Parts: sequence; structure tokens; C-alpha cells
Amino acid sequence: MLQAATVASPLSERLWPALDRERLDGELAAFLDESRRRYVANPHLRPLFARAAEFVLRGGKRLRPRLCLASYRILSGKNEPPPRPVWLAAASLELFHAFMLVHDDLIDGSVTRRGKPTLHEAIRRDGPAPSDPGQAADLGIIAGDLLFALGMRMVNRSGLDDASLARANRLLADMLLETGLGEALDVLYDDQPLELLSEGQIVEAYLRKTARYSVSGPLVLGASLAGAPASACRALDRFGDLLGLGYQIRNDLEALEVDPDEGDHPDLDGGKRTLLLRKVHERLSDSGRRALAVALELPPGIPRRRVLLGLIADSGAAAECRARLDCLRAEAVDTLVRSPLDPTQRRAFVSLSALFQPGSAAIAEVHS
Repeated sequence: MLQAATVASPLSERLWPALDRERLDGELAAFLDESRRRYVANPHLRPLFARAAEFVLRGGKRLRPRLCLASYRILSGKNEPPPRPVWLAAASLELFHAFMLVHDDLIDGSVTRRGKPTLHEAIRRDGPAPSDPGQAADLGIIAGDLLFALGMRMVNRSGLDDASLARANRLLADMLLETGLGEALDVLYDDQPLELLSEGQIVEAYLRKTARYSVSGPLVLGASLAGAPASACRALDRFGDLLGLGYQIRNDLEALEVDPDEGDHPDLDGGKRTLLLRKVHERLSDSGRRALAVALELPPGIPRRRVLLGLIADSGAAAECRARLDCLRAEAVDTLVRSPLDPTQRRAFVSLSALFQPGSAAIAEVHS
């Protein structure tokens, strides 16, 4: 029975083909090249467009488009590969993802992404001498906007029939609006004292900023393209929200495993109001809370990171958050049990939840 499933069965090659990533990269590269040839004749624009295209194609797990394709495969019931318009609509999710990463890196002040310079930092370093950081940031914002426009262009030129395209545009618009509002909450909460932030407020930000465009949005888009009924789409929306919430919590936990003396640490350096940090505050003694407040006022850097990591370890909050991951997955599976999906479809979606278990190589990085 699904209710008893605590470990998802291995993903089948039909749902998660190894070659999907290669084909998605090929579709993205071809689309970006066609867009460059059509729109970027001006030599002043070529370096910016080339940097944006390189950022999209440099790597990543292609999780979002692959979830969309898997959902389509499950609900279409067809054994043959999805038609090309579905591939293109799915691939557009990667352009929207890149758009949000570019702006996220600017907000966080990050200089590296996937082991390479962030887009605005790469722009700053271009040319014989590094350019003005302010101009590089401005161009980074514009590059993100261009990636958003390219995502819209890709889905609207995908070849979907009129009804499918209309549904896809509605879903994408809602998904991107939710994500923008979640990003706003993320920024607004950064200045809030932890005692004034509830767990529910942080969960809302997580659902909007991460879950909707990383998991539930792609699943529902794939289901819609397969012609699934609204009741099935609603069930997958809830299923994806629960997995996506766990996805963000897992990312918070994995950030603790990075050497504090090396690399970017936007959560620790920026004092990001994560669910983990809220739990730390909740579990610490009064003196521990005072120490946490003092630590959050320290300037960003290694000493601050070490103090915060020590307080996190002392609180035991990480173990509580790990236990939360198991509860979220069980609730997600229960959502499928009560859904209108048939048993074969339910089992297939449960197998997808294996992607969100600790140790899954498929989503080793939440922002891949």
C-alpha cells in the first residue's frame, strides 16, 4: 500500500531517462542560437547575450524540465517519447530558472555559482580590465530580464496547440508571480527579529519562492500538457508543494556541510531567516538566544559563520529539521492516496519522490 511506503522505488528509465538532460541541453542551445541570430546583430549586445547563454548551458541537473516530462509521461500513458512541443515547453522552465538565479545572486551578493563566477561577476570580469561593479550589476539585472523574455518566447514558439498553450501560459504566469512574491518575502524577512517571525510565515515564503516553480509548477505543467483533469492537477499541486518544502529545508541543511572557511555562505553571512534558524532560536535557552542575536549582528565572515554553526549544533535544530523531511514525504504520499489518480499513476509519482530523499544525486543542489 502507498500509505506504508517509506522508501520510494527506484526511478524507472521510462520516467527519468538519462538522455533527457542531453536532449534538453540540445533544445536550449539551438533555441538560444536561433534567438541570437535573429535579435543580437548589434556587436555591443553580443557579449551580454553570450554570457547569458553560457550561464544557462554551463550545467545544472535540469530538474524542473525533467519533472515536467516525467509528469507528462505518467499521465499521458504513452510509451513513445513526448512530442517536440512538450520538450520545448519543458525546456522553457530552465530559462525561467536561470532568470531567477541571476537576480537571486545579485540580491545575495554572490560571486560564484556552480563553481564558476555568477553572471554579474562574469560580466564585471569581461574585457581587458574589470568593469565597474555598478554597471555589471545593472547588466546582470537586464540579463535576467532577457532570460525571462526568452523563456516566454520559447514556450510561445513551442508549437503547442492553442488550448494547451493557453493553459501553459496561465500556469507559468501564476508560478512566476508566486515565485516573485516569495522572493520579496525572503528579502523582507531578513531584517525581522526571529522572535517576530512565525514558522508559518517562513513556510509560506518557502512554498512561494522554491516549491511552486521547482516542483509543483513543473509537475502540474506536465500534467496539463498531457490533458489531465483539474482534480489530478490539484492533487499534484499539493504533492509538489510538500516535496518542494522539503526540498528547501534539505538545501538549508546541506548548506551547513560546506566548509565555513571557503566559498560563498549566503545563508550564514546574510542571516537569512531560514526554518532551520527559526528552530535554532526556538530551542536555545535565553542566554543562547542572546548569543544568537549578537552573532547575527557580527560582520559577515568566517568568525560569524563559526559562531552560528556552533549555536546551530548546540540547539539540535538540524535533527528536528531532518525529521521534518520524513514527515513531509509521508504527507505527500498520503496526498496521492487520496487523489483521483489511478494506482499505476500513484506508484509512478511516489517513485519520483525518491529524488527528494537525502543522498539523491539527481538534486544534489537545490539551485542546480
